[in-house]
Amino acid sequence: MDKIIVVDDELDILEFVQVSLEADGFEVIIASSGKEALAKIKRELPDLILLDLMMPQMDGYEVMNLLKADKETRNIPIIMLTALAQVDDKVKGLSTGADDYITKPFDLKELTARVNAVLKGTRKVKYINPLMRAMGDAFTEEGVKQLGYHLETAAKIQQQLLPKEPPQYENIEIAGTLKPSMMVAGDFYDFIPLDDDHLGIAIADINGKGVPAAMLMFMVRTILRLVCREGNSPADVLKRINDFLAAETEANIFATMVYGILDTKSLTFTYSNGGHCPPIKVNSQTDSVAFLETGGLLLGIFDYAEFADETLPLKANDTLVFYTDGVTEAENTSEEIYGTERLRKVIDQNEYLDADELCRKIEEDLTEFTSTLQRSDDLTIVVIKIDETVKGV
Repeated sequence: MDKIIVVDDELDILEFVQVSLEADGFEVIIASSGKEALAKIKRELPDLILLDLMMPQMDGYEVMNLLKADKETRNIPIIMLTALAQVDDKVKGLSTGADDYITKPFDLKELTARVNAVLKGTRKVKYINPLMRAMGDAFTEEGVKQLGYHLETAAKIQQQLLPKEPPQYENIEIAGTLKPSMMVAGDFYDFIPLDDDHLGIAIADINGKGVPAAMLMFMVRTILRLVCREGNSPADVLKRINDFLAAETEANIFATMVYGILDTKSLTFTYSNGGHCPPIKVNSQTDSVAFLETGGLLLGIFDYAEFADETLPLKANDTLVFYTDGVTEAENTSEEIYGTERLRKVIDQNEYLDADELCRKIEEDLTEFTSTLQRSDDLTIVVIKIDETVKGV
C-alpha cells in the first residue's frame, strides 16, 4: 500500500482528501503545517507528498527546499496543491522540485489520477532509496556496478559450497536441492563424509533473507563442518553452534537446523533437531509416518539451551525428507499454506521415484500449489531413500 502525506493548513481540505484517497486504497497521513509535515515526512518516509504551497509561517516552497536538501527525502515525489493560477507560481514550484501540480478547487478523480501517474513514474525510486542510503557516497554508477559484481560473486560462492554430487552408497539414494528466493540464500544443506561408514547430513534455515542471512549462513556452515568432524554427537554439534551464535550475534539473529549422522553400515540415523521443521520419515509398505522432532530450541537465542538426539533404525523402503519452511509455509493465492500434510501426501504418492526425482516432484507440486515460479522464501529439500532390496534391517 502506497503511503501519502497530505499537507495543508485548511483542515476541511485535509479531511476531504484523506477520506477520498483512503477509499482509493492509499495509506494517508495528514499534517497542518510545514513544521509538522517535515517531522512526519522524516519519520514516515512516504511514497508521495501532497503539499499546499500557501501556508503561514513556513510555506510549501520552504518545505520543498528543505526536503530536497536532505538525502533521505530528496527523491520523494511531490504534488503541489495551490489556489494560485498564475504561471509563474507553477513554474517556481516545479523548478523547486515538485513533480506535478493541481489547482484548487480540484476534482477528486483528477487528484487520484495525478497521484497514480506520479507514483507510476517514480515507483522504482522507492526501491532504490534504501540502496542509496546504505551506500552513501559510494552510490555512483561505478559503485552500483561493483555491488552487483560482489553480489554475483557471493551467489557463485554460495552455489559452490553446496554439495556437487550426492554421496553414493549401495542400497541408499541421497539427493538435495536449494532454490533461493533472492540472489543469495539463507538456507543451506550439506553432506559431510565423516569416515567410510558415516555421513553427516545437515539442513538449516537462517532467519531473514538476502545478504544478511547469507553471511550468517557462511558462518554457521563453517562452524558445523569444524565441530562435526571432531567426533561430536548431533546434540553436541547443535549445542556448540548454539553457544557460538548466542555469544557472538545479536539476539534477533538465529538459525534452525537438523543435523544427523547416517550410519551406512548398520543403517541407522542419529539426529538432533534445533527448532527446525521436523523431517518426515515414511514407509510406503507399512504406511508408517514419523516426524523427527527430538532436539531442542532454535539456535542462537539462549546460551543455556540444551539438545537431545535420537537414533532411528532404517528399513527397506524408508524415505526421509528434510525441508525448510519455504516448502510448508508457502501460500497460494487464497492465502492457504502448503503444509506438512500435503507434503506427506506427495511423498506417499510418489514413493516409487528415486531420491532426485522425488525432490523435483515436491518442487513441482509446490509451484503448482502457489501458481507462481517466484518464491517468497528459500526452498530447500533433502531426500534419503533406503532401497527396497535391503535385507535384515
